[in-house]
Amino acid sequence: MGNERGSMAPLVALVVVLAGAACLVLGRLGGVATATARAQTAADAAALAGAADGPDAARALARANGARVARLDVDGDAVEVAVVVGDDIAAVARARSGEGGGGGGAGPGVGGSGSRVGLDPALVEALRRAEELLGVPVPITSGWRSRAEQQRLHDDRGSNPYPVARPGMSTHERGRAIDVPRAFAERLAVVAARAGLCRPWPETDPIHFELCRRTP
Repeated sequence: MGNERGSMAPLVALVVVLAGAACLVLGRLGGVATATARAQTAADAAALAGAADGPDAARALARANGARVARLDVDGDAVEVAVVVGDDIAAVARARSGEGGGGGGAGPGVGGSGSRVGLDPALVEALRRAEELLGVPVPITSGWRSRAEQQRLHDDRGSNPYPVARPGMSTHERGRAIDVPRAFAERLAVVAARAGLCRPWPETDPIHFELCRRTP
């Protein structure tokens, strides 16, 4: 009996070591996947910002998404941006002037699209959770906006039934907010909190949802 216990001890130790190594590998793979997604989001957002507002805007938005611009090429109205997250996670995106942008929230299809390009990965994940809870896709009338688009919306705010933040003050510019069709807003509101979405102004801006702030 004592010999059996003695022979089992090395086997148990080996299993523990192998399990620990597997956890490390899985953790590394998960970290790489997250960094890769963040790099692509940063590249997409930087390319759109560069096409709309120029190279400085592209670099600023890449930094806001935790990346740095490694290369930026301008070809007429097209901009191609390569970004790097960390030491070696890279991504490339291309955009043309007039792509992206968002609607002013006046209703479905008003200058907007269902694109999730430029949205914070955490917001994309919150939207995925909301879709699982609802069983249907979340339609987006306005997502990420460049500063120029936010300025245009602010200039035309008199024709918008909902409030429009000043350029530099909107969470849309940071990819942390979306607008949805008015008819869908109440449906999304039912599951928003469970998905990690907040609705800060349900009375004055009922179509606006944003990523909930983390509490310390």
